[in-house]
Amino acid sequence: MTISIQDELYARAIGWKVLDYLRKEHPGEVATEIEGDALHILTQIQKILDDETLDDPECFEKIERIVKTFYANGLSTSRHDWG
Repeated sequence: MTISIQDELYARAIGWKVLDYLRKEHPGEVATEIEGDALHILTQIQKILDDETLDDPECFEKIERIVKTFYANGLSTSRHDWG
């Protein structure tokens, strides 16, 4: 599916409006959810970094798994053009 630049800009603007609204109307809930998600993602990344079965010298496998963890959690990175 190709998304137009216009749609991406609308989505970004709407996302910021929603975030602003939630911060005003439900201040603690948003922070709690974000912190929980962040802790979960960091725990996944720590497991990848501690995985001694991924022992290639350039850590390519670890980097790939971290990038996949980002994308699996709806985060982006400039490392790859996945989507």
